[in-house]
Parts: sequence; C-alpha cells; structure tokens
Amino acid sequence: MNNYINEIRHFNRFYTSHLGILNNHFLESSYSLTEIRILYEIDEHKNVRAKELCQLLGLNKGYLSRILNRFSKEGIIIKIIPKEDKRTYHINLTANGKKLLNKLHALSNNQIGNFVKQLNDEEKTMLVDSMLTIEDLLSNSYSNQLLAQKVEYRQGLRPGDIGYLIYLHGTLYAKESGYSQDFEGYVAKTFYDFLETYSEEKDRVWLAEYNNRIIGCIAIVHRSESEAQLRWFLVHPVFRGTGIGKKLLNKAINYCRKMKYQNVFLTTTDIQQQAIKMYRKIGFMPTKSVAVEQWGNFFHEERYDLKIKKN
Repeated sequence: MNNYINEIRHFNRFYTSHLGILNNHFLESSYSLTEIRILYEIDEHKNVRAKELCQLLGLNKGYLSRILNRFSKEGIIIKIIPKEDKRTYHINLTANGKKLLNKLHALSNNQIGNFVKQLNDEEKTMLVDSMLTIEDLLSNSYSNQLLAQKVEYRQGLRPGDIGYLIYLHGTLYAKESGYSQDFEGYVAKTFYDFLETYSEEKDRVWLAEYNNRIIGCIAIVHRSESEAQLRWFLVHPVFRGTGIGKKLLNKAINYCRKMKYQNVFLTTTDIQQQAIKMYRKIGFMPTKSVAVEQWGNFFHEERYDLKIKKN
C-alpha cells in the first residue's frame, strides 16, 4: 500500500508543478486555478446556484461567496433573482465574463500544446488514455460498472492482438490458477495453429477494449461443417461481473446459430468454476472429464457441449 501512496504523491507533485497550479496567478492571468474553475462551471451549468457550485467544486460557502462578490464587482458574472424563489439567485457569465473565459481557454490550450509538442501521435494517445483511466478510477461515482460502460467491442484481429492475448492468458492464469509458464507456450501454440487454418468465412474473434486496451476476448473456431469450438474466453478481473463476459458469449453463440453449426464445444478445467457457471447458464453440458497433471497443477480437463436448436 505504501508504494501506491508514494507513487501517487510523486505524480501529484510532478503534475501540479508541471501545470503551474501552485502559482497564485494561473495561466499568467490575475486569477487562481480555483477562480478559473468557478468561471468554467458557471459557463457549463447555466443558471447555476452558489450552493450547486459549492457541491461541484467542494468549496467552502464563505470562500466561494467572496470570490463571487469579486466577480460581480468586476462585471464578469451577473446574479439573477428568479421570480419563483427570491431566497436564492442564479449565476451566469456576462459578455465580458465569456470573453475572459474564452481568452483563458486559449491560454490553456496553448499551454497544453506546448506540453505535448515533443510527443508523437502514439505517445499522445497513450497519455490521453492514461488520463482517462485515472479519471475513471478516481471518480466519486467509481465502480467497475462505470468502466464497463466505456468498453467497446470489435470483431477481427489486428497486428499485435494475438501477442497481447497470449500475454493476458499467461499472466492471469499464472496469478489466478497457479499455471506455470508452460501454459503460456501452450496458448501461443493454439494461436499459431489457429492462424495456420484461419478462415474469415467460418472463424471469428471478438475483442472487448477499454481505452484502446484489450480487456476481454472470445473466439469461434470451425472444426467441421456442423461443429465449432469456443476458445480463448477471457475477461480481465477488473471488468468481471459487469456483463462483458455475457456479451462476448452471446456474440459467439449468435454467430454459431447464424452459421448453422449444430454443436459447439469447449474445453476447460475444473479450476475455472466462474467461467463454468456462465457456460452452464447458457446451456453447455459436461460431456467428458479427464484427470491431468500439467502446467504445474493437478486438475480435471473437462469438455462441455452445446447443442444448437434450429430456428
């Protein structure tokens, strides 16, 4: 835990210094970062109330009131008392306030542009993806369901996908099931064999991605005109329990129905109980079990079959 805390504190020191957040006057203006954020939120939330600004920014009521009074005297905000409730007031930017905020936006854009000008497009993408992940993980409303809402699905393989899938299988199965590195070699061989006989007409791979990183996969490999195998079903631990696995399974089974396969089978081990529950739920039934000592483990290798009914 201390390592996490130290790294986060180190990042905070770097980021605040890099952006000049510690300066009293941000972006070489006469305003602090807090004051600029207040102007931004007033512009974003039309007819906002002071109470709402306090909640949005976590500011003390008295502190915010002093800033708003200053803004009002400078003519950059206007306070409007609504007819329906004279106990409060709405806050909006004036024309001068909007002009000021546009100027500050331009200064901020220029500042960020200078920060990233030495980066190429791939490095900029990496930077932005990392920032999006930080924002999601530290959000007040964080849950893995929130992350799952941002997951995108795609079909087919791109250069580098298989290498990353082998990596995911190797690391996750070593951590969760205690498999040796021999298992990673086994996965590499299965993908090699798959590419040797790959048919765009009969085989499919679906990938789930979060911020351009693969976090889930599943595939259907044809074995004959009437039978196919479900392979490489995997969901990253952070995203489990969010429905991603179910979506991937449904994509795979619906494809098998479309292709008119009569039977779909898979092989797994009795260690993968969570996955087995999902297989059973959609109709897979156990058809074979063999005791095996492999990959540094003793387990039962199991086969499950799903008979696909004709529509």
